[in-house]
Amino acid sequence: MKKIFLWFIFLSIVFFISTQVSKEFHSKVLYITQSIKIGFLNLNNNISNVIERHFNQAKQIKELSSEVAKKRALEYSYLSLKEEYKNLLANLQAPIEASFDTAHLVRTISYVKMNDYKRIWLEFKNHKDYKKNMIFGLVNENKVAGIATLDNNRLVGYLNGDEKCSYSVIIGEKKIPGIAKYDLNKGFIIDYIPLFANIEIGEKIYTSGYDSIFYPNIYVGEIASIQERQGHQIATLKDETSQTSQFYWLIDLSTPESSSITTTENATKTPANLTNSN
Repeated sequence: MKKIFLWFIFLSIVFFISTQVSKEFHSKVLYITQSIKIGFLNLNNNISNVIERHFNQAKQIKELSSEVAKKRALEYSYLSLKEEYKNLLANLQAPIEASFDTAHLVRTISYVKMNDYKRIWLEFKNHKDYKKNMIFGLVNENKVAGIATLDNNRLVGYLNGDEKCSYSVIIGEKKIPGIAKYDLNKGFIIDYIPLFANIEIGEKIYTSGYDSIFYPNIYVGEIASIQERQGHQIATLKDETSQTSQFYWLIDLSTPESSSITTTENATKTPANLTNSN
């Protein structure tokens, strides 16, 4: 009986100890598994955050790139408008004594052909019925720039040096007549100057007004060299306008007959911003 009691006590102690060990082991196992779960959850959150941050950054980069492109486009537009404003302001510096019916500000649209910088399309609002062969004068920065004609109701400009550009001029104080035109070998020249006329290098050249293209006394350039040809003289020029501009004054002398008195008066004047003094 005593042995049975001792075995009972022994088994009870063993059971108690095993129970305590099992609880401690179980708690440790639970602690380890919980730590693993927390680690996995943190890893999952970190991966999710990294992925989300990556896509957010990609989206932000795309948006910022789009904004930079828009800003650059606006900057270019601003610079273009600024340059256009400066050119427009330069052409409007002085008041026009002539009527606005005979001098219009027109804008260059484009070249007629690539690599041909002497022919340009001009913006033109046609409010009149013009004759088929009507020729207009073009003036820029107080100098003659060329002529313009209508081509299928579109305005094409022929600048100084183009083979289709010619108009009547006078040379110096003696008002020696000549024709500004294109020469195959020398480019833009003054041709058909009388052989007897005594002209000198440096003399200034102005429009004559005889051809009804320009008003009289609009500056063209000055003589750079003189050469005799059979029966007449020619002169090459310097200081002439030959570069393309964004704006031109279009000289329109096709005033209706009802306004012929006004036209006659204006033809004797020189518009303040279309001439250049000696």
